[in-house]
Amino acid sequence: MKILHTSDWHLGHQLYKYERDEEFRHALKQIINIVREEQPDAFLLSGDVYDTPVPSTSAQNCFTQSLLEIHQACPSMVIIVIAGNHDGKSFLNVSRNLWALAGIHVVGLLSSLNPSDDELQRCTNDVEILEHKFDLDSQIIKIADKGFIVAVPHISDAAYPFLSDSNAPSNIRRKQYFSALLEYVDRLNPQHLPVALMAHLALSSGDFSWHDFGLIGGLATTDQSDFGTQYDYLALGHIHKSQNMTFQGHLARYCGSIIPISFSETAPHTVTIVNLRSATTAEDITEITIDPLYSLLTLPSSPLPFDQALQSLTTLSPDLRCYLRLNVLVDIENPLPPDAQLLAQMALKDTNIRFCEIKVNSQKTNVETEDKTISDPSQLREMTPCQVAEYASPEPLSQDFLDMFAEVEQRLKLNNESTNN
Repeated sequence: MKILHTSDWHLGHQLYKYERDEEFRHALKQIINIVREEQPDAFLLSGDVYDTPVPSTSAQNCFTQSLLEIHQACPSMVIIVIAGNHDGKSFLNVSRNLWALAGIHVVGLLSSLNPSDDELQRCTNDVEILEHKFDLDSQIIKIADKGFIVAVPHISDAAYPFLSDSNAPSNIRRKQYFSALLEYVDRLNPQHLPVALMAHLALSSGDFSWHDFGLIGGLATTDQSDFGTQYDYLALGHIHKSQNMTFQGHLARYCGSIIPISFSETAPHTVTIVNLRSATTAEDITEITIDPLYSLLTLPSSPLPFDQALQSLTTLSPDLRCYLRLNVLVDIENPLPPDAQLLAQMALKDTNIRFCEIKVNSQKTNVETEDKTISDPSQLREMTPCQVAEYASPEPLSQDFLDMFAEVEQRLKLNNESTNN
């Protein structure tokens, strides 16, 4: 079975307040052409369709029009979309019945069945409990006689369902959930057809170098072992850098975002073609590069005093389409001029280049001191109280202060788990 795996579209994303609709349309047209050429059996979009839970009208129009064109490019192809942590899960889920008319499966939330206590008490194992609690048919899609797609939307750690162990902590519940879900699929699969599992989360073995999780609230990770071995390909979203990971011969992959979301995303952006089979390997993977309409450029490549850095802008073609970050070295003799931002903007005023910021590097400390301004509201939602305090404080916080915050966070976490139980 041939699969096209994509994720992290982040439609509606703004970079330093620049609208990016044209860039998204440019990338999605390429994906439509790839579908037309490759004619996959299944199209997997592994979360973060949108950049915010309540996307703009233009972002919604872009998604709707692009998904319909993707469907038209290969009408026999099954399309499955799951919600990511950036998506409004209920927002996505509300239209799933309409999308189903076009053969498109949208899974924003786990579909609960609300069984009675008597029904649950008659269940003898986790698989039966899961089957009674959730509409698994909405998550498990069989592709003719070629294989199964198991679609799991983003689930916060605290939201994994309780099965037979009503006192299990979140990490155990997550493992029990995936074990029961894949065991259920195995019972539907006597032919042992290949199984692709979709999820939106961070594997502990992944490369997160493109993401500054220290600034935006840390990162909860999942061990690949939590998924067991009853799948042939784990189609992941959440991490923007494309990469493979394996556990006991079972392949997991991040296909990456389709356009660069920050200046740290320096490698090509891609979609993935997978020839899904039992025991899928890296040899069954093909990356196809998405050509960006605007590149992200840090100039000069090594920091220079402001006047020299500004002079480097004269080497750029005025027709170049890019977002630009000026890389400046400062010290006592070469401070940053108070009108530095304006001077950089004026130097680029007759070009297609979109000036973003000045990356300031201190020669004395050899430490980058660029502006910590949070441009993405979702970053604030992911920050813990301790990280908010660290972000807001102009000076490093004492260890005693950090320990106090950590203790408060732990007590709040225990209290919340007790309340949920």
